[in-house]
Amino acid sequence: MQFTTDFTQGFPGSIYYDHQIMDRRDIMKRFKRMAALLMAVSVVLSGCAGLEIPEEAAETEAVELPPARAQDDFFRYINEEALANAEFEYGAMAAGGSFDSKLVENEVKDIIREIAAGSGYEPGTEEYVIKKAYDLYSSYDFENSEVPKELDDLFREIDSISSMEEFFEMDARLQRDYGVGNILHLTVDTDYFSSGDKILVFGQYSAVFDADFETLDETYGPLNSLKETGSLILQQMGHDEKEADEIGTKVGYIAMDIYNATDMDQIGVAMPMEFFRQMTPADIKAILTNVDLDDYVKALGVNTAKVDRYGIYDPGQLEAVNAILTDENLDALKCWQMMSLAQKYRRFIAYGYEKLENYRNIDYKSDEELVLDEIYNTYYGLTDPIYVEKYYSEEMDEALITMCDDIREGYRDLIGSASWLSDATRKGLLEKLDNIVYVTGADLERNDPEDLKVLKGNDYFEFYLSVTRHDMADLMDDIGKPGDRKAVGMPMQMLNACYDPSLNNITITVAIMIDPFFSMDNDYYTNLGGLGAVIAHEMGHAFDSDCIVFNEKGVYDPSWIASSDMDALVARNETAKAYFENNFTVFGVYHVDGDQTLGENYADLGGMECVTSLAHTQADREKVFTSYARIWSEKRADSALMDQLEYDVHSPSIIRVNAILSSLDVFYETYDVKEGDGMYLAPEDRISRWH
Repeated sequence: MQFTTDFTQGFPGSIYYDHQIMDRRDIMKRFKRMAALLMAVSVVLSGCAGLEIPEEAAETEAVELPPARAQDDFFRYINEEALANAEFEYGAMAAGGSFDSKLVENEVKDIIREIAAGSGYEPGTEEYVIKKAYDLYSSYDFENSEVPKELDDLFREIDSISSMEEFFEMDARLQRDYGVGNILHLTVDTDYFSSGDKILVFGQYSAVFDADFETLDETYGPLNSLKETGSLILQQMGHDEKEADEIGTKVGYIAMDIYNATDMDQIGVAMPMEFFRQMTPADIKAILTNVDLDDYVKALGVNTAKVDRYGIYDPGQLEAVNAILTDENLDALKCWQMMSLAQKYRRFIAYGYEKLENYRNIDYKSDEELVLDEIYNTYYGLTDPIYVEKYYSEEMDEALITMCDDIREGYRDLIGSASWLSDATRKGLLEKLDNIVYVTGADLERNDPEDLKVLKGNDYFEFYLSVTRHDMADLMDDIGKPGDRKAVGMPMQMLNACYDPSLNNITITVAIMIDPFFSMDNDYYTNLGGLGAVIAHEMGHAFDSDCIVFNEKGVYDPSWIASSDMDALVARNETAKAYFENNFTVFGVYHVDGDQTLGENYADLGGMECVTSLAHTQADREKVFTSYARIWSEKRADSALMDQLEYDVHSPSIIRVNAILSSLDVFYETYDVKEGDGMYLAPEDRISRWH
């Protein structure tokens, strides 16, 4: 398995975010404004009668509202005290979350500390490798060490390349031996037409280094950063400033060529598989006329006998990439390779290369904090099995699986009674439901000791390089393998749950099995309204408008659903979009994007229809509703809330609670909601995922 998580330095085209810390005065100003807006927002979220909305508060004044009633604003009714007492930490855009976001991180770091303090571990165990990584990182002096000779030699070898043939050999080598993304954006990914099988896929560039394509829609400013970075690296290699600037400018032109050929409709979409297509090797070779594809793939370390097809998202963009792979652009392409290498290994070169001082990262954390961050953020594949052993039990797994099975039965009833479905589609959806598998902490095993014994190094650079090469070989070895529906594809220390349509499975991590989502000390219905609602949400994704096009085997096949049923689903989608857009606003002005949030809103609605169908008494339903509202407790600064409305596929938390519950008849029955109450919607204005 892969041991590291180096997401920001993988393949070119990844989007890199700069996290800016606000001035403290701005934070206090926004906090005071948010205090007023938060109390007003829950009132204006419902399009119905209710409490009177304050006309307009001064920016620095909080508006006092009477205590919330469940019938008027259920989100505030449950979370009012917690949110009133929550304070924004310096630089934070959210506060009042339902759980301690640092809890799991601290638990994992405690494990690392304990291992680091020990000794005598058996070679090949996770503990042995973690201890080695900890000690090597602790003793590596990043600020005073010279650039590792292997890296320095590699930079100079790239600079001396004199032909495109040498360029392609180096490009494949950089990917294979150093984990640096290749120019073709070729990686191992899922074949959506073959139930999770792993194949070579030509990904789509959404950025070139720091030049994000969506930003380029508005300004060419980021291209200056490309030029400057490329120029500085070349100057470090001995080029004069004028020549280096000219070559750096050419890198910017290359980025523009790729950007201009990009299908921008694909960027940022929640479900990119609609753009995915298979191509034969002959088809790809017809596009990549400037590349000897067989030799290139072989140089990546791939057994070409396993490659009978490729995946691709944006053929037009790949044609543009092919067009730049010429002798005329060789100097710029070499600069690109050096920029990619510098980005991946910046901390090992920033202090040794004088020209790259801007790559230096000034961090005021203690030495212990730095090494803990390194092991925690980089080697989750090593810490994960130990974390699971410590914080997950057979008893927890049994309780989780029981709840998952109950939720499956709830969906069986909902699908079975959905009158708008044809018999054939209902039968297919029930087969898909039966075929869903759960991936839990019980499925994570220790690493093979023989696999871990290959990780070696006399200093941290050598060790990190050893791990990188292992991961790259492991990745390429996945090609041609069938999808493993019980494989753990998400760190168990990540607080999350996820549905994978190509595997038709749901992963529930150990980290999310904490209060208020789940606790062995809670009663069943409290857990059902917390983690149960999350699981039901994920299970509901199997049948939403995006994932319903995957059949019961996880194969992308829109034709497996009868056209009449798809037409009915599309019509219901339009009703759902209108429901969220027309009835609920933020700040009384801003509407959620019904199309952007449709899949998540429908998953929330279907999930709550499911879990509430499992609660049959007043007391049990109250526990479900209370727990559901509590897991979404949060308040955000106004700018963060506006960003969420603009970019996030999830609705703001208050809408995820009030808009969903306002459409559930069982909520009206449980809390005696009547016309005139803030949560009230007329029966004809309510929607249902299944009924």
